[in-house]
Amino acid sequence: MDLFEVTQSENSLTSTIDTDQTDYLVLEVRNLYKDYHTPAGVTHALRGVNLKLYPAEFVAIVGKSGAGKSTLINLITGIDTITSGEIFFRGEAVHSLSEEQKTKWRGRNLGVVFQFFQLLPTLNLLDNVKIAMDLQHFLTPIERRERALELLDLVGIKEHAFKIPAKISGGQQQRVAIARALANDPALIVADEPTGNLDSHTAAEIFDVFATLAKRGKTVLIVTHDRGIEKWATRKVEMIDGMVYEK
Repeated sequence: MDLFEVTQSENSLTSTIDTDQTDYLVLEVRNLYKDYHTPAGVTHALRGVNLKLYPAEFVAIVGKSGAGKSTLINLITGIDTITSGEIFFRGEAVHSLSEEQKTKWRGRNLGVVFQFFQLLPTLNLLDNVKIAMDLQHFLTPIERRERALELLDLVGIKEHAFKIPAKISGGQQQRVAIARALANDPALIVADEPTGNLDSHTAAEIFDVFATLAKRGKTVLIVTHDRGIEKWATRKVEMIDGMVYEK
């Protein structure tokens, strides 16, 4: 099974990435604003952000705490709502979707990796990856198991497939989280401080995994405090006071 070109048996839809179409936008953010209203007044978290992501890019958003990085990720993934602006994913107006539609869109098109892994503690690693496919009814049950094992192998942790998360290290848990993010063959992988709880050596290994995914055609967007990301990222975006600056 090709891990990055998977046909869904149920409806014969094929999820692929054509890396030759380098001018084809995976994601476009246009003039994005986000305000938070509190008793102390209005906080302008994002101030007219524009961003474009293309196939096979590894884009890093860097900046200090409070710069708006996580806010931007939450808007891109549809977890939070925008104040104004537009977000397009492969031409689809994500900002216009209902909450139910966003949930379906997110499960179908995005792989999200969190700082704290968010693995289910009572499930083994294989089932932690497979459950993402179960929820989306992606592939057949037999194919889901096969794909989960292949993804665990891809991130270098297949030998631990039947252990629960508590029996492996933090770096290994993050590898499982990446495998889970890839489960439904999404075009875009989004990671919010994925190495924030890891030592520098383990962080480098995780960045290596993301770089490999980009080379294989996935678009990867990472928010991080780690300035060393420049070694791996194909493009770096600086975020300061809710605005982005290309490097």
